[in-house]
Parts: sequence; structure tokens; C-alpha cells
Amino acid sequence: MTDMFDIFIIGGGINGAGIARDASGRGLKVYLAEKGKVGSATSSWSSKLIHGGLRYLENYEFKLVAESLKEREVITQIAPSITKPLPFVIPHTKKLRSKLLIRLGLFLYDNLGGKTKIPKSSKVTFAKQYTNILQSKFTEGFQYYDVQVDDKKLVEMNIDDAKKRGAHIVEDTKVVNASRTDNYWEITLNNNESIKSKILINAAGPWINETVNNVLKINAKKSIRLVRGSHIITKKLYDEEVAFTLQNDDNRIVFVIPYKGEYSLIGTTEVDVNTPDNPSISDEEKIYLINTINNHFIKQISQEDIVETYSGIRPLIEDFKEASKVTRDYVFDLNSENNMTPLLNIYGGKLTTYRKLSEKVMEELSPYLPATKIKNWTSSKQL
Repeated sequence: MTDMFDIFIIGGGINGAGIARDASGRGLKVYLAEKGKVGSATSSWSSKLIHGGLRYLENYEFKLVAESLKEREVITQIAPSITKPLPFVIPHTKKLRSKLLIRLGLFLYDNLGGKTKIPKSSKVTFAKQYTNILQSKFTEGFQYYDVQVDDKKLVEMNIDDAKKRGAHIVEDTKVVNASRTDNYWEITLNNNESIKSKILINAAGPWINETVNNVLKINAKKSIRLVRGSHIITKKLYDEEVAFTLQNDDNRIVFVIPYKGEYSLIGTTEVDVNTPDNPSISDEEKIYLINTINNHFIKQISQEDIVETYSGIRPLIEDFKEASKVTRDYVFDLNSENNMTPLLNIYGGKLTTYRKLSEKVMEELSPYLPATKIKNWTSSKQL
């Protein structure tokens, strides 16, 4: 292919898909290469939520929570066919977070995102509600709302829209080399095809540092921490269309979410790993999630009740904290010193903020892109 592209994207997860959609909608020539199937790695092994991140407030990440809550509203509007608001119930445990702390957190959660159609939080008592689900030691709690999403479908819808707007998308295609000239990048694919692009974006997710070191062959300025998050799926543990946010003694939380009408989705865990390849749940993670259920629910479960498991790797920005305290925000590393052809490495990020991340990528790269009359547009066009 001899065409010159404006942007070449490595990685077809949610961030790569969102950037491809945004850029192609601005009239830019976009090429995206995904080494497997689009949305087949981290982006489809999430807890399947578009959420503000209630627990991020404990780490004082007010900016991230506010942005996430605003994006929750936007994505609900642009992807109504694959999203739905869902009530979450937090059973209160006296020895963990105080009622005052939870009330304060929920007040911020209700208001940081601005106007919303999603219901506000409330206090609940379990004298008549959920008595068939929760153990009798739980007498009161709190209810708030977040949004359930088909995560893989969200990636695919962004990819499909990008294609309609002219983006060139290839799957099962790995970038094996990328070299810089004064005016463009020359990218070599594993089918020996060579692509020229004015800008290169590394949106490889958990494989970002591997791509920087082995494909781009430059020194990475930032480090990624790989954290495995695992889920178990059981036959549904209750009939009500409600999710639970369960607090553990280690201060982590575990979600129990209605899933596909017949199942309960339970997760997630946080385990540091050394490789992004072939993640799978450990026996320790299964026991951790099972014990969480058995410490809260009347119905007791065992490993025999697990019908399926899945694990994904979160590429978190390394800041040497406990995994649960590492930021879920994103950081850009723009490599364009001495007027070199631009390279943008994208570190971190979460499913909820992919669209805003894509807009910020366009803003970051605007000095290097052809002038276009189309500005930010993705919040007003349905997928």
C-alpha cells in the first residue's frame, strides 16, 4: 500500500478503536492494526461497567471521577442499545468504612459529574428488602447507580463506525517494525506489507512497553504495571435486577452483577503479573471471590458452582502503590523532539473514559495534523 496515512494506530482495544473513530470522523486518513481480533483482550475482560469509580474517591482522584461520571452520561446516550443503568447496593459493615464516609462519597458521586438522568443515591434498610439474599448481620446500606455495558460490542461499534468514516482496519496483523524518517513513519507488518504514516500512535494496552522496546526500539519514558483482574461466573444467585458492591476486610470491593439473564458475574481481583499474555485465574483468586460471597450472602457457593471464569490484564501507570491504589487515569507520552515525526504512547486508561481520551489525543496531535473544520464531535453522534 503506497498511500500516506495521517495516523497509524497500533492496537484495536477500546482506546485504539475510539481514536480511529474520532480521527476518521474529522476527515483524517487512519490505519489501525490489531494483532488479534479487535476488543479481544483487556477491553472485553472487564467488569462490563461504565462507571465513575466510586472507590477512586478514597484515593482523592476527584478529577478522574468527575470525568468518568460525565462520560458515563455521554456513553449512555451514544450507545443506548448496549448500556443500561443498574442499581448497586452497598451492605454497610461497621468495622470497615463508616456511614459518614460512605454518605460523603455518594454525595460527591451524585454531584461531581453535573446533570444526569441516572438516579441519585439513597440509604436503604434490609428489614424488607433483600432478606432472601443478604445475611441477617447486614441491616442497612446504601444504593447508587452505575451503567452496565457490553464491553466487546462497544469496541466493535467504534470500529464499525470508524470503517464507515473511511478508516482502514486490519485484524490478525502484527506490527513487526517501525522506523522514522524526517517526514513519516514506515511501518512493517507481519505480512511484509509496508505502510507510511505521518503520525504513529501506540495504543497497545498491556503490550505498550513491549511495543516500545521491541518494535519502536526506543527508550520508554514511563513504566506500566500489569495487574490481572479475574472474574467468576455462576448461575444467578438471586432473581432481582440489582448489583451488589461488597466490602472486604482488605478494603477492596467485589461486584456481584446480574449477567446475561441467567448468571451472576463476580469480580474483580487485583494480582500483579509479569506478562500480559494468556492470563488465567488462580485458585487463590477463586477462593477470594467465593469467600466474599459466602461472607455476605445467605446462599453459599463453592468452586463447583463456577460455570466460567475470565481474566484480563490492566495496564496501570507504575507508581509503586498497592494495586488497588494505583491510578486508573491515563497519561500521554508524545515523542517529537527536534521536530521528529510524532510518536504518541498511551499509558493507562479505563473503558469509561475512552471517548474523552480519544478527543484529548486529537488535541495533543493537532499541531501535526492537517487543518480540519471538524472539531470534537463524538459526544453527539450515536454509535
